Amino acid sequence: MRTRDFLLVLLAAALWGTGGVLGTLLADDGQVPPASVAMWRMLVAGSALSLWLVARGALRLRSLTAPMLRRLLATGALIAAFEVLYFTSIALAGVGLATLVAIGSAPAWVVLWDWVRRGDRPDARRTLALVVALAGLVALLGSSLDAGDGALAGVALSIATGAVFAGVTVVNRVAVPGLGAARLTALAFSAGGLMLVPVAVLLGWGAPAGVVSWGYALALGIGSTALAYLAYLTGLQTVPPFVATVVALVEPLVAAVLGALIFVERIGPGGLLGGAALASAVVLLRPQRDEPATLH
Repeated sequence: MRTRDFLLVLLAAALWGTGGVLGTLLADDGQVPPASVAMWRMLVAGSALSLWLVARGALRLRSLTAPMLRRLLATGALIAAFEVLYFTSIALAGVGLATLVAIGSAPAWVVLWDWVRRGDRPDARRTLALVVALAGLVALLGSSLDAGDGALAGVALSIATGAVFAGVTVVNRVAVPGLGAARLTALAFSAGGLMLVPVAVLLGWGAPAGVVSWGYALALGIGSTALAYLAYLTGLQTVPPFVATVVALVEPLVAAVLGALIFVERIGPGGLLGGAALASAVVLLRPQRDEPATLH
């Protein structure tokens, strides 16, 4: 596991932490339903990265092989499902509870998959990091848990959301030769965004209206999504899926801080302790030294 790749995964988690806030602002300002928020997020991300690659002459659609196409379609479909489930669960259960269950359950799904399919068990250091991180999430978001109407359905969707995010991580644990992270992210998001067009039509169509709404959409698509997933998928070259999903738990911490700054939400002593626990988990998982990339 290379230190650079570990830091890229950490950067991705920090950028994702802005997504819930921007998505909520877009939904509230433009009255955009959750499925349409997910669709615009993916289309903006895919379009921005594709244009960047075209400008560099690096898109190279004709060079795509069958394994590349399978990876692109699988990644695009999984991320599309994740986005719809995530924003729908937020609408039902609130940002705090939905994020806690979705992001918090992802490492457990990865552990379960690797245990059943590969016979792998996390070592003591990684298990301790997971326990500390989950305890930190509970402390950080405890005041946000909303047991109101729709919360149970939102929790169920959040569990499914965590499984899908784990799937994105596991599917991309080994890179397809010749398919770099930039082209994978650009084309997978473009494909996933197009897959979501009929879903948005069926579940609730909406488009950003005005400069402010489009500003939220662009920030959500480019900063919180395109750059974040580019960093994450690049980091997965050497960062194991379990480590990556635990480091991704930094996302709710960033979201909570932004909520306090933007929406004047109170974090409180429990939130401060939770943030410290999450930071400790990341420190526990940091690379002990740079190692050559291996298949993991």
